[in-house]
Formats: sequence, structure tokens, C-alpha cells
Amino acid sequence: MSPFFSPTRKKVIFFDMNNTILDRRQCFDSAFLEVMNDYTARWEPDETLFTAQDVLQSYKMEWSRHRKAPVRSPLSPDELRHICLRKALHPLPVNVSTAFTRAFFEQVEEQEDHFVALFPGVEDTLEALSQNYKLAIISNGNRRRLQSNLDKLKLTRWITEDRLFSSEKDGPRKPHPAIFERALKTMNAASNQSVMVGNSWRNDVVGAASSGLDAIWIHPGNMKKISERRIGKQKVVIIRSFKQLIYTF
Repeated sequence: MSPFFSPTRKKVIFFDMNNTILDRRQCFDSAFLEVMNDYTARWEPDETLFTAQDVLQSYKMEWSRHRKAPVRSPLSPDELRHICLRKALHPLPVNVSTAFTRAFFEQVEEQEDHFVALFPGVEDTLEALSQNYKLAIISNGNRRRLQSNLDKLKLTRWITEDRLFSSEKDGPRKPHPAIFERALKTMNAASNQSVMVGNSWRNDVVGAASSGLDAIWIHPGNMKKISERRIGKQKVVIIRSFKQLIYTF
């Protein structure tokens, strides 16, 4: 299969971070279980047969149900987390107040950095791509946390601090064009010389296309291993996993 992009036409590859390079879902699950196990350890053995894994699955099912509702919920993420946690902990001897929810997820966030992990094939793929392209990050995440993750996982071999663009520091959140424009200007690259890689259709793909970049959408549920479509004049390549990027460049 011929690659979709080449070094003669493309100069920079931008990546989303969370759930594109970092397996943030697995990281969240592990941190949630760690915090939940800490709570359940305080209770008497006969108080409940409901395990931490049961709570996690119940929480995720409730979150998914709200997210997949025909009409998008007007609730804020904090409000939705509270509702889902209260539902998940309903069988347990705990009063799930908003203060409890806030404290619980603060502990989860603290634990997440201990469990941060890459998707399979990320290091080999970045090493291969770095031979012909400049690599950078455009993320809506917290910059301090993003930099910590880059350092901990030794990704700065390929993506240095000056190539990390976060909404917190560099302007509005994706899909707003300002953050893409800031990144392009700093990297001294034109939009048609750049490709955005991410897992969010709205933030990464549509956001990039509206700023004149081609995009790669990592969508594990894609029917074909690799497929292609367009948004206006912009090319969108759809792949199932990060390591398939090797075949697109």
C-alpha cells in the first residue's frame, strides 16, 4: 500500500496527547480502582460484596449512557461525574455528596500519573516518523501534566517542550483554529505542510481541517484497517491504532 503522505509534501506531524499517544482510559481505570480500593479497605468485610471493579464498571456504564443520549446533556463534566459516581456507589455505605465526589476525583487525578502508559507501538512509531518529520503536540490538556507525562515516558526524545502546545497556555481549546494557527506559526510550517493525528473527530479532525491541515483519525471501531475520506479539500485518513501510522507516511 502506498503511503498517504510523504516528506516531500509534509513537514510537521501534530499529535493529540490523551487517548492518542497516552492510554488515558486505562490510566483512569487503574487510578479509579486504586482510590476505590482505599475506600473499601476501611469498611468491615461483611458490609458489602460490591467490589471496586463493580463500582468502576457501573460508573463507566452510567457515563456512557449519558454521553450516548440522543440529546446531549447540558450537565457540566463535574456534574456528570457526580451523578455517575452517586449511581455507582448507591449499593455501598457512603454518602456521595458533591464534596465527596470532588475529593474522590482529586485523588483519582493524583493517582493517574502513577499509571500513565503509552498505547502499543508508540515509541517505535515516533522513532520512525522522526527520521523525516518534525513532531509536536496540540492538546486541550493541562500543560504541567502534559509536560510531566512527556518527561516520565521519555517522549522528549522526539517531542521537546517547545513543541508542546496546550490550550491552557496557547489560546482557546481545540477545535478553535487559534491553537492550530499558533502551533503552525511556532513550527514555521504552512497548514498544507502539516498533518494532525488524534482520536477526537470534532477536536482533532474537524478542528484541523477547518485550519487547512490534513488529518488522521484514530478510530478503533473503523471497519477497514485504513480508509480515507475528505472534509472539503482536506484529506482525512482513518486508522484503527497508533502503530498503523507507519503505513500512512
